[in-house]
This record gives sequence, C-alpha cells and structure tokens, in this order.
Amino acid sequence: MRGLLTPIIVRELGQVILRPGAELLPMFGSRVLVSTEPREFNELPSGPLPAADQLIANDPRFQLFYQHEKVLRAAGGTAALTGWVERMTSCQWDGDYHDRNMTTLSYGTSAIRLCWHHDHTLREQSTPKLDAIARANRAAFIVDHVRSHFLLPEGHQLTLPELCWWAVLHDLFDLLPETVAAASLRVKPHTVPTGTTKEADITHTPAAREIVQQKATKAAKVLKIDPEPPQAFMKIPKRHRWENAKYLQWVKSRPCVCCGVSADDPHHIIGHGQGGMATKAHDLLTIPLCRRHHDELHLDMVAWEQEYGSQVDLWYAFFDLSVALGAIA
Repeated sequence: MRGLLTPIIVRELGQVILRPGAELLPMFGSRVLVSTEPREFNELPSGPLPAADQLIANDPRFQLFYQHEKVLRAAGGTAALTGWVERMTSCQWDGDYHDRNMTTLSYGTSAIRLCWHHDHTLREQSTPKLDAIARANRAAFIVDHVRSHFLLPEGHQLTLPELCWWAVLHDLFDLLPETVAAASLRVKPHTVPTGTTKEADITHTPAAREIVQQKATKAAKVLKIDPEPPQAFMKIPKRHRWENAKYLQWVKSRPCVCCGVSADDPHHIIGHGQGGMATKAHDLLTIPLCRRHHDELHLDMVAWEQEYGSQVDLWYAFFDLSVALGAIA
C-alpha cells in the first residue's frame, strides 16, 4: 500500500501530522517508509497510489513509441509480452460473472488476460475496448521491462530520463517525440518559426532529438585510415590483429542481432576464413549477441546460420549501422 500525503508541519514541537484518511489508515500498523515526492507525482492529488501502475505508461506522448514494432522487439518481443500478461491473476474484462479458470488471449501484437467465460465470448472479436486493453498491456509491459533492465525495485516509478536512456541504448532514439527528448534534456522543444524573419536574426538551434542522437553516436570513434602502411612495402609483411576496447564496448552496448534484447558479448566472426586455430578475428569483425545466442553459435555454427543468417551478412548490416550513426569515424 502506498500513499501521497500532504504533511502539516509543527516546527515548534518538531513534529509532522499526516491525515491518511480511512483508506490509507491500515498502512500505519507498523513502520512505514517515508520518501520525498518524485517530480512525476507533482500533479497527482493526495491519497492512495496504485501499487503497480506506472504513470509513464499512460503518458500520451509515449503511446506511439510503445506501439512501435522496434520498441516491442527491443523489449523481448511478443512472446515475452505474452509471458508477462500470463502472470496476471484476474480477468481484465468487466463482467458480473467470471470463470475461475484463466487464459491469455493473443490480440494482434499484444495479449489480454481473460477468464474462460470471457475468452469464449470475446475470442475472434475486435472492439475499441479490447484495443485499449491490449495497448495498455503493451505499454505497461515495456515500462516494466525497462524498470527490470536497470535492476530497479518493484514499485519504482520509472522516470522519463530512464526510459529515454533505454531508448538510446537500443537505438530507438529516433522514435522519441521531440517534446519527450526536450524534457529529458531540460531544454525547450524545437519549434519552426513562422512569418517573416530577417536572415541576420536566424539562429540555428538543433532539435532536442538531434542532440540526443549526437550524444548517442559518440560512443566510439575508433577507425583511422593509412593509405600507405609501412607493412605493405615489405616482401613478407607481418600481420597484426586489430584490437580496440572502445569499439568492443560500443558493440556490447547494442541489442542482440538475433533477438533484440540487451547484448552480453561482442562476438568475433568465426568461420568464413576467420577464427582459425589459435587466431581470433579483428575486433572490427564483431557483432552484438546475447549470451544464449552466443553460446548457440559456438556450439553449432552451421545450424545457427541456417536459423539466423550468415554472420557476414549480419556483420555487414551492423557495420553499416555503426558507420551511419557515427560510431566509426
């Protein structure tokens, strides 16, 4: 049980008086945790707070962001969303009668928790109310995934900067609304002036989303080009393996190329003339993989490439993205 209360401060006695009301009074049976009011609670009235409801999940600015395919994929995909919905213990459809048995209804790219009775009556239907429940479940799942991604405790109200930082880490910053990027950076939203303006009065101010992109793409600038390397003039040149810890850090920060979850390892290409006996591919020839897909690749490279595609093709796509984002310069 949580509550937002307005204190009455008695400074002469060094005491604080709280009026919780009948609904919140039971929470004072033992010790309680007292905390300062988070900024995102400023507009809420005093009284009980929902135990699990995330305010940012209902933020209208983020609704298109939550419904985007890339965002769901980065959070684990439809299967992870369905598993999250399956943990709900009550039917999400209002009704006078509910069956005690529960099931999960797949609804587009989302899912809804229903009892058997309402699953039987609503299956194969599409209504605005079902649409709203499905969208709310998807938003709540993504917000909860971000909370757990940063190892934040249950009940923690996810903040706007935390959600924006997760979006940056998963290459989703281009999907953030300009107003959200501006609020995260504490700057005014970018506006396009109208009417007649003198050329001398025009001052370029980058959009907040552009600033976020610039900050995100400065993660690793590592590649230098020498058109006349000394080794090239030797009859039997000695080969050197290219190593760069900063670039590996950049690779590890990207989502897994197989499933889109947070990568655990920068995988060095094997096969295809790379990774032979006592050798290892250059650090440049790496792709981001989660631990599961990394282990599967080293266990059976042929089966892995049959399912997920050639490592070379995946590396080319990732290298192209890295150059386009400015990670390699």
